Amino acid sequence: MKISLHLILPAVALAMMSCSRDAMTPEGEKPAVDGELAATTLLLASHVIQNGMTLTDMNNVIAGASAGDTVLVEAGTYHITGKLNMKPGIVLLGQGWPVFDATTTAGGTAATQLLTMSYTTDISNCLVKGISFLNIRYLITGANKPMIAFCKFDQGKKLPAWDKLYYHDAYIHLSGTDSAVVDNCELYRRTGHPGRGIWNTQATYTRIINNTIGDGGAGGYFVTAINDTQTDHTTIQANTIGRNTALNTSPQYTDHGIYVHSFAQMLIKYNTIGGWPTDASGGAVKARNGHYISIFGNIMHGSGVLLYEYDVPAYNYFKFVDVSYNTINVASPVNDMYHGIGYWRNNTVGFEHSIRITHNTMPNATIWANFAALNVTNFNAASGGVFDNDMGLLNLKTGINASGNF
Repeated sequence: MKISLHLILPAVALAMMSCSRDAMTPEGEKPAVDGELAATTLLLASHVIQNGMTLTDMNNVIAGASAGDTVLVEAGTYHITGKLNMKPGIVLLGQGWPVFDATTTAGGTAATQLLTMSYTTDISNCLVKGISFLNIRYLITGANKPMIAFCKFDQGKKLPAWDKLYYHDAYIHLSGTDSAVVDNCELYRRTGHPGRGIWNTQATYTRIINNTIGDGGAGGYFVTAINDTQTDHTTIQANTIGRNTALNTSPQYTDHGIYVHSFAQMLIKYNTIGGWPTDASGGAVKARNGHYISIFGNIMHGSGVLLYEYDVPAYNYFKFVDVSYNTINVASPVNDMYHGIGYWRNNTVGFEHSIRITHNTMPNATIWANFAALNVTNFNAASGGVFDNDMGLLNLKTGINASGNF
């Protein structure tokens, strides 16, 4: 492709325009993909990955870019056999949904596991946008402000010896990152290859927003949609999560919808979650061991919220928990902690402090917090209690503050 020099604008300005547009998108909104921007950028970009290029060719194009430059990827399918290199501060922008395909190996045989692209600071301040990834996972460690937006992840393979405790099959794994964003992406898992969507570990100020994880059908074979472990200031907001309930036939195939633990400052807000069973391995949301969490305004189908405090030495507490204004739809009220909102801990050495459950709409569901080790005074501290919920059954330990429930 030949590009007239008089059409090339400074790439720094272009990247700033693209990044600022995404950065200003309010949480909870779903902006439309700007096709005109992508089409215009094709004429303006000075670094273009062209249909038919090999991985080496593509990496040579990226090597010529500098911070602030946009590397445009033309529409087409690209056979990927290894890492696609990045450079700090560049934009990798797809036009017409190019496909990076790692479903086969270099020899043309079917791949048996996910291809991992591992990045550190080489992806800091980068934006990856508008690309489909087949059987590819991103492992991002220690980067600052990486963003993956409007991308698709599909056809991920599971290892032959896989079980539900294997977290390293998540399509996007953020580890030790700061201010990472996953926005408006689509993630799917297929029959025979269940796994995870996003895993956020030891990170700060992560935003996982506006994504579609599973479709409840052929693309919904998720064990867990979003895992979050030992993080600070995570926002999980306005995601639509649909799991195929066919996975419920094996306990090895379910480990909660959104599963967060050992956290500080967690917001789970305005998500729609469905497909997880009403048992100890299910639950649309499971939260345990941490402090300051708000589970607010979500819609949950089939199961609800599991709250736990486990005997974990570094995080032997569950403090300042707010579960409010959620809608939980289950088939019928059952007097247990799984069919609605339940709190429990498996020890007598840890403690709870200020558990507040209020204004939830769950007419066929149960609010349950009734076991010997529960400390009622701690549960009620700082306005804790169970207030103004529309629910089917209420089973609370004597002394827990409760009023206005119907």
